[in-house]
Amino acid sequence: MNHFSAKIGKDILVSTALFDLIKDPVFLMEKDHDSFRYVYVNPSGLAMLPLQEVIGSRIEEVFLPELSQKIIRQYRKVQTTRKPIEFTERIEIADSEFIGETMLNPILGETEQCTYILAIVRDVTERERKKTDLQKRQKESEIERTRLNSLVENNAYAVFEFDQQKNFISINKKVNEATGFSEEELLGQSIVSLVVDSYLEETLANFEKALKGDAVEFETTIRKKNQQIAIFQVNTIPIIIEEKVIGIYAIAKEITEQKKMERLLRESEQRYKSLFDNHPYGIFTFDRTGNLESINAGSQNITGYPITELLPKSFLSVIIPEETEKVRHHFYKAINEKRPERYELTFRHKNGQLIDLQAMNIPIIVDEQVVGIHGIVTDITEMNRAQKALTETKEELEVFWENSTDPIFYIDTKGDILKVNPAFEETFGYTEEEMTTGKGTIIPQHMKTAQFDVIDRLVKGETVTSHETIRITKTGKPLNIISSYSPVRNADKEIIGATIIYKNVTELKKAEAELQKSQEKYKLITESTFDIITLINLSGLIEYVSPANEKILGYPDHTYIGSPFTTNVHPEDAFDLMESVTSLIDGGKPVPVEIRFLHKDGHYIWMEVSPTPVLAEGEVKQLFTIARDITERRRLQDKIAKMAFYDHLSGIPNRRTFDDKLQKAIDQANHSGKKVAVLLLDGRKFKQINDQFGHDAGDAVIKEMAVRLQDCVRPIDTAARLGGDEMGVILPEIDSLEIAENTAKRILKSFETPLIYNGFEIPIGAGIGISLYPDDTTNEKQLIKYADMALYEAKKSDQDAYRIYK
Repeated sequence: MNHFSAKIGKDILVSTALFDLIKDPVFLMEKDHDSFRYVYVNPSGLAMLPLQEVIGSRIEEVFLPELSQKIIRQYRKVQTTRKPIEFTERIEIADSEFIGETMLNPILGETEQCTYILAIVRDVTERERKKTDLQKRQKESEIERTRLNSLVENNAYAVFEFDQQKNFISINKKVNEATGFSEEELLGQSIVSLVVDSYLEETLANFEKALKGDAVEFETTIRKKNQQIAIFQVNTIPIIIEEKVIGIYAIAKEITEQKKMERLLRESEQRYKSLFDNHPYGIFTFDRTGNLESINAGSQNITGYPITELLPKSFLSVIIPEETEKVRHHFYKAINEKRPERYELTFRHKNGQLIDLQAMNIPIIVDEQVVGIHGIVTDITEMNRAQKALTETKEELEVFWENSTDPIFYIDTKGDILKVNPAFEETFGYTEEEMTTGKGTIIPQHMKTAQFDVIDRLVKGETVTSHETIRITKTGKPLNIISSYSPVRNADKEIIGATIIYKNVTELKKAEAELQKSQEKYKLITESTFDIITLINLSGLIEYVSPANEKILGYPDHTYIGSPFTTNVHPEDAFDLMESVTSLIDGGKPVPVEIRFLHKDGHYIWMEVSPTPVLAEGEVKQLFTIARDITERRRLQDKIAKMAFYDHLSGIPNRRTFDDKLQKAIDQANHSGKKVAVLLLDGRKFKQINDQFGHDAGDAVIKEMAVRLQDCVRPIDTAARLGGDEMGVILPEIDSLEIAENTAKRILKSFETPLIYNGFEIPIGAGIGISLYPDDTTNEKQLIKYADMALYEAKKSDQDAYRIYK
């Protein structure tokens, strides 16, 4: 080996230590006349070859002639083309066969000549054996498939094959006869395309059971090609290969006619029973002598007596004594006259209450002879009560009409007044006779057209409410009126007129005018201030926003009206604002709160919001808030706070934040069961950079290291400057050490590019030490110490490297 090492030099063999660790066989070959000689073989390669003393041997000295020539031809091809090639070869080793997938890579010298070739061999013996076994099984499967196809094609019923997505894969000829669809029309389609919608959910559920390995028998309904509906009895059989369901066989038998006959028979038997059992009225069946033979559920609902209590008794036994003779009379009258008898009676419900019943006795006539009576009863208690209530309501309306302080009158569809109440006469000074005869008028001449429009709306069935208008008294005094018009309908629901109620709001209008003047003064103040003033009702909705809102937040005031007072408030601050306002409504003292509001441009602005109640008679009626922009003040506060937790030079977290984040990461790992990695890194030759390029350059390197470090970590990770050129990274919630290693590799890779500073290229390098919680320790300080020990080992190398604590 020493002889060959001296011959080829250190450059080629510098990586042999790495090759020794590779599990795949690795060979370094040197051209030797018309053959190639083994210069280096890693341990895996030595274990594979038939000779142990292979170094220095030629290929033909190791393998049999035929195999040697095949291998040498491949090596010559690489030497000639100077391009890598890949091939597979079988080798007999120690009474066993080895199949290797070989990659030949040319090694070119300074003269571009290929003297050496690096060969890496991957063991694919097991893969090739599996491939051979698979081909054998496929052939056997094809035989079984042929047998199965024969069984399917010659089956007396329609047979379908479906894949896991319930799509047709194959069908037999009976399918075409049963459905009318050809093979070309069905293959690739889903079972959904055939099944009627009402049966689709159940059918798909049964298919799902079959796909889970259960054979299922069920009925379903499909639509044939001619659009006829057909019922099929289906047996689904799961197709199981290697304990896995890969599809379904479905064997279907049409049972449409069978089902039709069964349905007709059931309908015939149930038609009468359904009518009897489900009729909401009570139905009693008696024989000629009055003995009760059957009753339905409706009878139980009406009388309260269950069927089991009524059947053994004579019906007259549950009739109150005062009604017995009436019931008996109408019963025998229906029998003797052979025609229905209708009457009303009072009945005592099982709960003791008296109810009103309407009864209809219908003779049961068979062969012209009355054999019994159907007694149909319905509860008219509520109807009678409603009639009574209607009468009482009418009386109450008469009282309201006579005693209302608001004018009320009734008109026909032409608008002519037919009746007025006393308040009308008192308000306008006209008598009812003057108004009904047309001698009096309360509508100003210029407003009569508007009144005709209202009449048109009433005739169309529309109710007109809160209609503001002007009316004139007999003395000519104008009145402000709010009117409501309600259409009146007859028994056929035809509109025959309208009832009109007037509300005299003349004094209210005067008060509103005074209020308007006051509001104008208030508006002048609010619209001139630089703060945002917001008026909020007790439902939490905004009623007014001052113009300053648009100047500060960019939104015009109308976009807020009717919206919740938390509109455009940052989600994290909404609760604080709601709590402040709610406390004020409950009687608390006004407390200013600092809240973030969304600007129309998309950023948030800090505002100090001071809520104040609007009191009336000692009660909170409204609230208003005054909001002042404090963004600049908050910015200064945040800047001061950041200085305590962030490094002033690099802008990344400092040692204090690093320690706090590590403790939180460990607490989180204790709950989640995951791991935490700590990476400590130290810059290389930092003192040399300061001495050679100056301290400003050193500061620039630290800033650049911080930027690249943050680019290499996840958003949930923490990258911090711990002091000088020492930095640390916390990786919380990781599953394995591999994530920490990959992060370290990214960091070292990012440091490969030098920093350009004042025209100079300043190299950036680092060593990294890694420790893992809880694998290495459960103590926070020990975790940092172990990472520092691993960093010490990494810095022993002349190159950028990372080391893991062991």
